[in-house]
Amino acid sequence: MGGGVLLLLWIAVVAVLHAWHPLTEATAFVLATGGLFGAIGAADDLLSVRKRRSLGLSATAKLVLSTAATVFLFLLFHDALSVPARIPFTDLSLTLPPVAVFALTWIVFLATTNGMNLTDGLDGLAPGIAILILIGALLLSPSPTILVVVAPLIASLVGFLWINAHPAGLFLGDVGSFFIGGVIASLCLVNGTAFFLPILAGVLVLEVGSVILQVVLFRTTGRRLFRMSPLHHSFEPANEEEREHILPAFCWPEEKVTIRFWILEAGFVGLALMASRF
Repeated sequence: MGGGVLLLLWIAVVAVLHAWHPLTEATAFVLATGGLFGAIGAADDLLSVRKRRSLGLSATAKLVLSTAATVFLFLLFHDALSVPARIPFTDLSLTLPPVAVFALTWIVFLATTNGMNLTDGLDGLAPGIAILILIGALLLSPSPTILVVVAPLIASLVGFLWINAHPAGLFLGDVGSFFIGGVIASLCLVNGTAFFLPILAGVLVLEVGSVILQVVLFRTTGRRLFRMSPLHHSFEPANEEEREHILPAFCWPEEKVTIRFWILEAGFVGLALMASRF
C-alpha cells in the first residue's frame, strides 16, 4: 500500500500550493478523482490484508464502486467535464451531449484505472509508465493551472520510483494504481484529450487487451495466446513448467522488461503528440 503514502503526499503538496494557486473546478475535479479512486484501491488492499490473500474486492464490487464514483463526480463537476473533445490527427473538436459525456467519463475511468492496475506487475514499471503519460498529457494541453496539480504528482512518482526500482522496497498496491489511473483519466477528460488517451496510454491498452484476448481465447478454444497475461509477464523468464501458447514468449530479465516497456510508452507519447499537430 505504498501508493497510499504517495496519495497523501500529493494531496498535502497541492494543499500547500493552493495558497499561491487557488484550485479551479478542473483541478478540484482531478484532485477529487484521485482521492475517490485511491479510496477504492485502499479498500481493496485492506480487504486483501484482512483475508490474508491477494484477492480483495470482487470484480463486481470494483465495478459498482467505480460507477458510483463516476456518477458522483459527473454530477458535482459537470461543467468541468463539458469541454469539447479533440479528435486525434485532425483539427476538429466534438461537443458531446450530457449522456455521451457521462458514458465517455465512465469508460475512461474504468479503462484507465484497471489498465494501470494491470500494469503494476513489475518493479518500477507502473510509476515509470505513469510519469511518461502525465508528461505527455501536459504537453498535449499545456495549462499552468493543471500543472499545479500534476507537477507534484510527477515529482512524487520520481521519488517513489527511486524506492520502487528493482528490487523494490515499496509497492504501489491497488490504492496507488487506482489513484494514479484516476488522475490520468480526469486530466484527459478536463483537457479535452480523452480520445487521445488510447494512443497516449498505449502500454495500458496493450496490457488490458492482452488480458481480454487471453481470457476470450482460453474460454472459447482452451488454448492460451500468451504464456502469461498481462502482457509484461510474457516477457519474463518462466517460473514454472511451460504451458502451450500460440505467440512466442521471451526470457528477459525483469529490469530489461521494465526499461523496454518504458521505451515503448515513450513512443506512444510521441505518437500522441504527433496526432495533435494538425
